[in-house]
Amino acid sequence: MSGARKDPRDGSKHVDSHRDVTGALHDVSNALTVMLGWLGEARLAGASREAIDDALRIVEQRAKAARDLARRAIGASVPVPDEERAVGETVSEVVASLAVEAQRAKVKLVGSIPAEAARMRLSPATDVSQVVTNLVMNAIAYSPHGADVVVSVIAGETQATIDVIDLGPGVCDDRRDSIFEGYTGRQGGAGVGLRHARALARAAGGELELLTVRGGSGAHFRVTWPRVDAMPPAPRSVPRLKIFEGTRILVVEDDAHVTQLLEAALVARGAVVTLARTHAELDAALKDGPHDAVLIDLSPIAADPDAAIASLRACSPNATLVVISGSALELPASLKAGNVRFVRKPFEVGEIVAALAAGRA
Repeated sequence: MSGARKDPRDGSKHVDSHRDVTGALHDVSNALTVMLGWLGEARLAGASREAIDDALRIVEQRAKAARDLARRAIGASVPVPDEERAVGETVSEVVASLAVEAQRAKVKLVGSIPAEAARMRLSPATDVSQVVTNLVMNAIAYSPHGADVVVSVIAGETQATIDVIDLGPGVCDDRRDSIFEGYTGRQGGAGVGLRHARALARAAGGELELLTVRGGSGAHFRVTWPRVDAMPPAPRSVPRLKIFEGTRILVVEDDAHVTQLLEAALVARGAVVTLARTHAELDAALKDGPHDAVLIDLSPIAADPDAAIASLRACSPNATLVVISGSALELPASLKAGNVRFVRKPFEVGEIVAALAAGRA
């Protein structure tokens, strides 16, 4: 594909190698925290087979990511056979690459890709491009002069939806299934495109289907493709003693997988959890009243840690403050006094529970 950005995972070294290694170690530490946490949950007595499988799925996902991060950090070349890209880039490139074909057919290509949808990440991106290219080329071929071919992207929690709609003659009812089996009504067509496109989508865990067009002619093809950036559902937690029943705990952490782990573990133990992933979200959380305990990573407040700690203490003067950062840097002065406990990353959930319980004693 022309204009494709180089994937940062291709093993190439950054100019500032020290910064790259530091970032990799930070992410590996977070990955280890998540893995240790879910392994602990999977070992709990009474855990169902489904809960264990869910936990192992997350462990495997994070282990592979950590492995690749570590390899790249030491300069190893890690191939990326299944290229991952933002769907907005991929679809926009397809639309742009087919502009000449559309102009020749006197058809206008219209892309509708909201910013939120454009950021979704899909893999393999080359397969997504191939499927969408096939659909758009078909739409151009069947569209009357002066008509629009609309390519739109819709964001879903776990999948992306790509629609290609034209104003051509449509597909008759008795051909709706056979077009995916090798039939083609287009002169010069071989009947391979849609069959192969559906196979690619299904191989990735998605689907390609022909929707019914109501109130007019035309064809409406829909591609669904699983998002690689979607957050996996939290494993089902085993009932346990509600040792934090009614305790209000604020979690200040910018790693989505770590917040997922902490929220699931603390809620299962009876806590009322509020998440703050950025300094702005922290400010909003503080307006919601005092908390009994605060778990805080330094990354979200790195711009002004002392001010953030001062705000926390002003809002919740009696709260137990547990620092969960993996940073080896000097701690802010505001964290060297008062009711502060430390749990270094990577941690296990048991360490967090012990620190919170000790702070309440």
